[in-house]
Amino acid sequence: MRAKNNIVFKTLVVAVLFAILLINSKNITSQLRVRFTDSISPALKAAHALSGIPKRIIPFYSLREENRSLRERINILDRQIEEAKILHNENARLRDLIGFRKSLSYTTSPAVVIGRDPTKWSNSIIIDKGSSGGIYQNKAAISTKGLVGRVVEAGRYSSKILLITDPNSKVGVIIQRNREGGILVGRPDGRCKMVYIAMDSDAAPGDKVITAGFGSIFPKDILVGEIIKVGKEPGRLYKYAIVETAQDMSRLEEVLCIR
Repeated sequence: MRAKNNIVFKTLVVAVLFAILLINSKNITSQLRVRFTDSISPALKAAHALSGIPKRIIPFYSLREENRSLRERINILDRQIEEAKILHNENARLRDLIGFRKSLSYTTSPAVVIGRDPTKWSNSIIIDKGSSGGIYQNKAAISTKGLVGRVVEAGRYSSKILLITDPNSKVGVIIQRNREGGILVGRPDGRCKMVYIAMDSDAAPGDKVITAGFGSIFPKDILVGEIIKVGKEPGRLYKYAIVETAQDMSRLEEVLCIR
């Protein structure tokens, strides 16, 4: 009888323990799952980071292409702006040239500077017109600012102009204020020198120098430039003056050739 009771008691204990185990199985499973998740969380984080790379790369690539396209458009617009400025400046110069041409008492032919003599870069120029355009040898060339030079070679479609800054150039000139005369010769430095000024002349810096109108090449009263220095060379019986030309020859783009 006692043995039977022990069996029943043991059976009841096992049943109770099994019931308790069933009751707490959810808590045990949850704890195990939490511990397992904690142990693999570094790997999960790494996997998540790797999975986000394509999402970051694709927008970045798209933005890079967009930026490249925008830079190209900006460069195109910059070039168009510069081209528009060039055209605007050219149109302004041509309007001035046309207006100036109409104000002259003599006939002229406009021409564009297309080159310079490689042996005398700053002292002669090549223009895009010749005899077919009314350009002839030994005729004066001017700009809207003043005297430029004279035609020394005239082809059919192009001509060469010797600038007044060339040492081989000689022009009869006078000082506008006191009407005293002299000869203008070119200098290698791009300026001119007026020689044979009378010793008692009161020529001074700031005086304007104009053409005297001697001969048939240079008409009278064309502005040449301005005196910047007056001096006397030892052993000479005359004064000289350094003249800054009215036209900057290095920026000369269009001329009017007198016919």
